[in-house]
Amino acid sequence: MGHLNEAVAQLGALAEPTRLGIYRKLVRHAPDGLCVGDLLPDAGLSQPTLSFHLKTLATAQLVTRRKQGRNVYYAPNFAAMHALMEFLMENCCEGEQCLDQLRALTCCPTIERRIEA
Repeated sequence: MGHLNEAVAQLGALAEPTRLGIYRKLVRHAPDGLCVGDLLPDAGLSQPTLSFHLKTLATAQLVTRRKQGRNVYYAPNFAAMHALMEFLMENCCEGEQCLDQLRALTCCPTIERRIEA
């Protein structure tokens, strides 16, 4: 049930167009991510509204947050994204073919495999 609740929270966080756009932009700037100041101009949001969306993504464990000097950087959590993809594909093609292909992906930095054999 834990994986189901995590997936629901993550999909819910991504189900809002602004957050999905922010997340996709962070993925494009992985692995270092972007600071809030770099996200603001394109987001068309106030700083508090952007921070609210970033907090929602962080609460769903889709992004990580790190402070560097006076700046706060957000980056995609590829381990969480990969786990969500695995969860969604778990029963696809009777579970094996798709998961094997997903396990073979090496394009995402710092992927932590969470599939139990």
